[in-house]
Amino acid sequence: MVKLLRLVGVGFSMALRRSVAFRINLVFDVLLAFTGLGTAVAAVLIVFTRADTLAGWSKAEFLVLIGTYQLITGLRGTFIDPNLSWFPETGIRNGKLDAYLLQPASSLFLASLSLSSPLALIQFVLGVGVLGWGIAGQSLSVAGVVSWLVLVVAGLVVTWALSVLLACLAFWAPKLQLDVFFHSAWQLGRYPTDVFARPIRVVLTYVFPMALIASVPTAALLRGPQVGVLVGGVLAAGVAAALAVLAWSAGLRRYTGATS
Repeated sequence: MVKLLRLVGVGFSMALRRSVAFRINLVFDVLLAFTGLGTAVAAVLIVFTRADTLAGWSKAEFLVLIGTYQLITGLRGTFIDPNLSWFPETGIRNGKLDAYLLQPASSLFLASLSLSSPLALIQFVLGVGVLGWGIAGQSLSVAGVVSWLVLVVAGLVVTWALSVLLACLAFWAPKLQLDVFFHSAWQLGRYPTDVFARPIRVVLTYVFPMALIASVPTAALLRGPQVGVLVGGVLAAGVAAALAVLAWSAGLRRYTGATS
């Protein structure tokens, strides 16, 4: 584990040096991050000029939800997307996976976490800012904060696992591209599941658990933790991670190299 963390650190350091060498890109990334987040926050503020609550959620709860969502989105964009977004095209069809299989480290780790995009951490920082705005003046409990942290980590694990599972489909269908579907579904995480009809809530909670990204951690932080929800979130993360590892192992057994 220490070796893998050291590899992440080295890769991040190299990516950061490459990123800061292109300052115009940094400026545009900051502007885009501010624009995207500003649009979401502005929409919430406009809605709450006409209402005190929406689907049982207050303005402060919406702000905490948006901050949590943005925070996880920033971490996903930094450590997950730079790795798995290329996998079907480059990893399978062009054979980049072959090089990973020859390295003295887990091929799953190298394919899913070895690269990073440090500029995406701008979204993380902005998310922390909105989160702080939302909790300002709120009465938080230690149990709520700890539960929020645990559920955010669980959400990150589920996010990684879903990305790996979608990438693993390339072992069986190399031309299948589901990134658009995943990114579209990811956008639903910025809304509390209570605003959707019951069938959609069930899907977003149990089938494609976008609720774990922001809604569940926000509710635990501001409304108090529930043991059942906390245990369910941890179990969901464990099951998702196990499925990702099994799918990767099954895919490797099927994989025969780019030249075959």
